[in-house]
Amino acid sequence: MPTHSILPTFSNYLQQDPKTSLRISFASLIILNYKSRQFLNQVQKHKSRIILHKLPQKNLAEMTVLDNPVFSFSFQFLVPNNTEFHSGKMRSLPRPLNNGRYYMDEEKLVLTYIIDAPDPLLRVEVTHVYTGILGVEQFRTPLYRFNP
Repeated sequence: MPTHSILPTFSNYLQQDPKTSLRISFASLIILNYKSRQFLNQVQKHKSRIILHKLPQKNLAEMTVLDNPVFSFSFQFLVPNNTEFHSGKMRSLPRPLNNGRYYMDEEKLVLTYIIDAPDPLLRVEVTHVYTGILGVEQFRTPLYRFNP
């Protein structure tokens, strides 16, 4: 049974030592896909995971999405400073992803981005909705993550 609230879990971790990472397992992940604003499909996963890294730059963190249907990816985001909700723009998204946004509160984490294509009619909008933290594991981040 999920026992952790999402935004407080993120905030508490991101106030700690930047040389650790946090693996979070969620009870449920729903992935919604849209093309030209028309619903394409929905995928539901259980026990999905993300990894958080606090970056050496002040007020900046990185999230790695492990259970994306196509490929895992990472993006940077501002460290939450609100206790009720936090939202913003995803930074440093890998191509072909763009226009990424995120939202989190105590109950859910929502990621939205576009898989870009040369033809605008082929672009796909993807939304991930994570709920219910099952587990949290902190681990030492390899030093190479901080040395470009």
